[in-house]
Amino acid sequence: MQTIHVHIWAHRLGAPTTIQEALEGLRRLLREDPIARAEFFQAAREGWRFERFSREDKVALVLWAALKQALEKTRARLGEKKKSTLQVRLDPYRPLQPRLPSFPWTGPEGRAYEVFPWDLAKHVHPGITFAHPQYGKGEVLEVKGQVVLARFPAGRKRLALKAVKGMVKDSYAAHPDRRVAEAKGWLERFLASAEEVRGMSRLEREEELAGNPHFSEGLASPETVSLLERVGYRVDPHSLEELASLVDSLPAREEKFKEGVLGITVLRTRDGKTVGFRKPGLWETKVAPDAGQESFAALVEAQGAHAVLTERLQEEGWSVSEVRGHLSKLARALSPAEAKRLFGLLQEIAALRRLKVELHRAGYAPVRAVAYRDSSGEVVYSAPVYGR
Repeated sequence: MQTIHVHIWAHRLGAPTTIQEALEGLRRLLREDPIARAEFFQAAREGWRFERFSREDKVALVLWAALKQALEKTRARLGEKKKSTLQVRLDPYRPLQPRLPSFPWTGPEGRAYEVFPWDLAKHVHPGITFAHPQYGKGEVLEVKGQVVLARFPAGRKRLALKAVKGMVKDSYAAHPDRRVAEAKGWLERFLASAEEVRGMSRLEREEELAGNPHFSEGLASPETVSLLERVGYRVDPHSLEELASLVDSLPAREEKFKEGVLGITVLRTRDGKTVGFRKPGLWETKVAPDAGQESFAALVEAQGAHAVLTERLQEEGWSVSEVRGHLSKLARALSPAEAKRLFGLLQEIAALRRLKVELHRAGYAPVRAVAYRDSSGEVVYSAPVYGR
């Protein structure tokens, strides 16, 4: 930062005796000398400091006071940036639209947005006016917590802050927001384009890669392959024929499980003291004299679970999870081998159903709606298309 030399300005202005005389000489000098004028405004704009001088020098002291006063006024005037009030009317028959104040705001992602007064929350502060339905026009004098002190023609009143917020008049509410029209135009152009891009299905991608282990993901997920291995099926996730043959065997497995449940005619608890024989429309129950209450309750619960399973398996699209819960109750009155066989069949059905769903999804090609920038062809918006 440069400094202001008082003795140089004393050489330019002479030896004034008063501050007023020094200011008058400074005005004449700035009008006549372009070099002094440029140095003076640069010093005011950049905030130069004065060079030290002796307080015994009266002329330097007067010049210092005059220059300091003139620099402060000039610096304050240069700091005021007022917008131009000039308005250019392109069409003389079109009325002028009022200019609304706005300012730029930079978001966290670094993008700049134009912010208008209606984007800001309405705050109640002293000096703001509002309209009260009973007292008329009022002015806020003080805000303390949730209480507002306002002045009305009838006198001062204390009101709730929440109520005053709803009474504050928004002077910009009637002005249209051009950003809404711009967004509507963008949406209408996007919908009018109606350009849809069909993606590649997982089945088509696997056929193109031809089972390349470096890029192929397989038609079945690793979780499904692992689930199939646990029920005794070792499959190649890249072979469509092998996976399709497994899915084709699903109806036979479901029918076998259904026959296994419906073919149960005898229920016997694990302790052997309570036995149930299936008769047309009912169960004949025989209980040993030393049988406990838990044994009898387990048999009754198993008979009820068998009735529910018989009804569920007659319907189409029964759920594995729902059937598993009733089968757990039925297994308490079955032999361990029979219960293991039925649970194994149910696990196979669950694994094959999951494989069937994944093969169905592998043949699905996603469709996306895409909007492009008119000038460069860049993709500006993309959204999935549903119902296809």
